[in-house]
Amino acid sequence: MNTVEGKKQEKRRALLDAAYELFLERGASKTSVEDITSRAKVGKGTFYLYFADKGAVTQALLARVSYQLLDDAVTACERASAPMDFPDKMIFVIDHIIEALRNDTLMLRFLERSFVWPGWTRSKPPARPSADVQTAPRHHVQPEMAGLTEREVYQRITALGSMCMSVCYSSILEGKPDHIDAMKPVLYNIIRKALQ
Repeated sequence: MNTVEGKKQEKRRALLDAAYELFLERGASKTSVEDITSRAKVGKGTFYLYFADKGAVTQALLARVSYQLLDDAVTACERASAPMDFPDKMIFVIDHIIEALRNDTLMLRFLERSFVWPGWTRSKPPARPSADVQTAPRHHVQPEMAGLTEREVYQRITALGSMCMSVCYSSILEGKPDHIDAMKPVLYNIIRKALQ
């Protein structure tokens, strides 16, 4: 990467880091573009070179945080010594994400129910894509799912993940409909049935 491109990436990263810190401290609604640029130590004009508005920063952060959580979970799944079929891998990944969010409720509040599930058609996939979670190759999928198109498998996985995030948010932060430990078996049973 040349020096100019490196400096551009550094400024964009500084803006994202500053926005994330401020969003965790005060919430996105109470953070202005001026707050972000002041924290990042860049001019307000620099902000608009990288982002159209505060909403664009929020979307970029949702993707960054989501992909990092997912990447950490997939890495842990890949390192697990026990052999797992695809539903077991999906449950392992979801459980890892839930535990990370249980341990970091500020991150959970930031994500709310807006976890970004990477699409298979993204032009810029995460740095280290996971075959199991992002592309679900046919040999990892239960025979009952083998007749589904790649898009249908992706839709099913995304719907399940989104449902889990919603339950995670409500259970961890609000205790509704029950504590997360009581909800996990329910969630994982639904995942197993949907992926068979």
